[in-house]
Amino acid sequence: MREKRDKPSTGKADYLAQFRAGRPHFFEQVRDSCPWCGSPDIGFRIRLSDMNQLKPGTFEMHECSACGHLFQNPCLTETGLAFYYRDFYDGVGSQTWDSVFAYNRKGYRARVRMLDGLALPASWLDVGGGHGHFCHEAKKILPDTHFSGLDQSEEIQRAHERGWIDTAYDRPFQAFADEHQEKFDVVSMAHYLEHTLSPKDEIAAAEKVLAKDGMLLIELPNPESWYARFYGKFWFGWLAPQHVHLMPWRNVCRLLEDRGFEVLRVELGTASSAVDNMAAVTTALSHYLPPPAHWPWIQRPIRLTDRILRRAAMVLAAPVTALAWLADLVLHQIVSRGDGGNTYRILAVRR
Repeated sequence: MREKRDKPSTGKADYLAQFRAGRPHFFEQVRDSCPWCGSPDIGFRIRLSDMNQLKPGTFEMHECSACGHLFQNPCLTETGLAFYYRDFYDGVGSQTWDSVFAYNRKGYRARVRMLDGLALPASWLDVGGGHGHFCHEAKKILPDTHFSGLDQSEEIQRAHERGWIDTAYDRPFQAFADEHQEKFDVVSMAHYLEHTLSPKDEIAAAEKVLAKDGMLLIELPNPESWYARFYGKFWFGWLAPQHVHLMPWRNVCRLLEDRGFEVLRVELGTASSAVDNMAAVTTALSHYLPPPAHWPWIQRPIRLTDRILRRAAMVLAAPVTALAWLADLVLHQIVSRGDGGNTYRILAVRR
């Protein structure tokens, strides 16, 4: 989910003032029941911090013993999410994440292949389309499909300007759905639902915009990945504080079926990316080392000694990072045959 934000500012005083003023409104009340199934049998799972941009704050994830749903508790409000999204996918962080998303071409093609053997779609809406990389890659496979992208980041308009998507929408999805009912043959929500405050409402919105017999493609981090427990707070799938809900795949399938969808295909290990070990190393380095830049939300100045320390540590850690990358390639051959990978995909049809 990409929150609508004001133009990013590079002023440190502005950031700190916004943080101090907004902090009382950043969190909802602590929940005493599961937001997915309503069970009161919930408990603390892990305490996290912003491991990527090092913005201030700590965040707790709780787990439901009844259904396995993981959720931020207390959960960020729209105001809180807006603060932590600011300068992540656009502004200061736009170039970094543009290059990260460009790296995932194999994953983008795998999403499209979920439709192999089924009817070719005339229209496809990618919700949470970000920089437009998925649509850009998908158009190479489905050149006759009209690809639309929806996102609340300004990057979606840039994707349209690049020619990567045919139509761009920069507005909240639920409001969009009320005005575009039964308009699309396929809706994809890849790494989107976990960013939203109410995933169930977002799936209901997807149902609205889908034509009869239209298909919904969902891709999510797998909270049941064994790497999540092995690496603890350094598992990249937490992505705190943006990931406010992490849903086991069975929960999502059950919800879809309850709403009248037919689940056609589920990919577990095969949807996983071979990145867990290397990502854990780089996340740990990001956590413990001085920041790489003078980000406006960093309160203390970055000195020359900080830069030297970071550069030296990165050089010394290069062999470890390389070994972690090799471990990912080897272990992925095992992980991809099971159901404990870091990602899953679901394809369902609206009946």
